Amino acid sequence: MRHSLAFALLLIAAPLAAQQKAGTIAPGMTKAQVVTALGEPATARTVSDFTYLFYLNSCGKRCGMNDLVVLHGDSVVDAIFRSPNRHYNGKSSSPAPISPEVARKQSSSTPAKPVRMKPAPANDTRPSIPLNTPVKPAPPKPGTKSL
Repeated sequence: MRHSLAFALLLIAAPLAAQQKAGTIAPGMTKAQVVTALGEPATARTVSDFTYLFYLNSCGKRCGMNDLVVLHGDSVVDAIFRSPNRHYNGKSSSPAPISPEVARKQSSSTPAKPVRMKPAPANDTRPSIPLNTPVKPAPPKPGTKSL
């Protein structure tokens, strides 16, 4: 009887533990582990050594972005989740979200100062397309005298 009760508890606890881990990403996970935890991404982009996995979330336009997992090589280095069903165990580069009320209060208490930007110095002393192309005289036609 005791063994059957322990076995029954084990059968109940295993799926609950799996549900807690589902949707949780940790630094160092491989792309295969991320796909196992979150499923196939809606979009994936690779630039140089970085791979960006984009996942649809429930807040869409309100959040302003999809959920994102960043891999360097085949190792998770960052994740930004807006979905309440996804979690990142590492330190995300995304700031903590704030409520609309807090955002309004912050924007009204500190007026924004205009930022004046100076043009950057030219980074090319010789333009890639010449502005004044030198004109070469046409070669004389055979049988005519040149001046």
